[in-house]
Amino acid sequence: MRKSVMRKDIVTEYTIENTVGDITLWLLFLEGISEAEFEEMYALCSRERQEKADGIKPDMKRKQSIGAGYLLSMLKKRFSIGEEPVILTGGKPVFEKNAQVQFSISHSYEAVLLAFGKRPLGADIEYVKEANIKIAKRFFTDEEYIRISEQEEKAQGDMFCRIWTGKEAVVKAAGGGLILPLNGFSVLEKNVDLLGKRYELYRRKFEIKGRSLWVSAAQSVTDTAEDQPM
Repeated sequence: MRKSVMRKDIVTEYTIENTVGDITLWLLFLEGISEAEFEEMYALCSRERQEKADGIKPDMKRKQSIGAGYLLSMLKKRFSIGEEPVILTGGKPVFEKNAQVQFSISHSYEAVLLAFGKRPLGADIEYVKEANIKIAKRFFTDEEYIRISEQEEKAQGDMFCRIWTGKEAVVKAAGGGLILPLNGFSVLEKNVDLLGKRYELYRRKFEIKGRSLWVSAAQSVTDTAEDQPM
């Protein structure tokens, strides 16, 4: 049997304490991972994930896919899940037979994130870069656009990323994908109302080797039959 080369600290875990249930974040940085470790991560991915990674040409995107697959394998092992997730119409991945385990995956450059909890949730991760004011004016609410515009130029990118990841997290939690208009709801506050449901939004900024990285996670806090775990 081949000896594992995987470092125990390759994934960092954070816990978000929310009013209706904790969210766990697993954060994986691809930079510094050896080829031997990537091979082991690849071997732990499902066959579907391996085939997907094999079809990706850019090296970083391939490694992102492998990293996501590895985190997903960790999640399945933790909860003894034998099935592969299915993708709903809106693009949300779920376990059909294990609805009590909700999760969301995101990546940005060498950072890969998996968030999981017991209620419908969504998560997004992005490195801070220059603000795209045209995007903000078109896809953000007036209040959000003003909040970005009133920042000093160097701070606009930070605020843009904070808002963008918040919106992505809420949309993923709602399972609506691109169907939901981003300017139809605001993420300036912690609680976000969308389509008759309320989501609690968590955000954290990391400083990684001189670069800023925003992580946002949103979780449903509305008690409906649809939200209850099976």
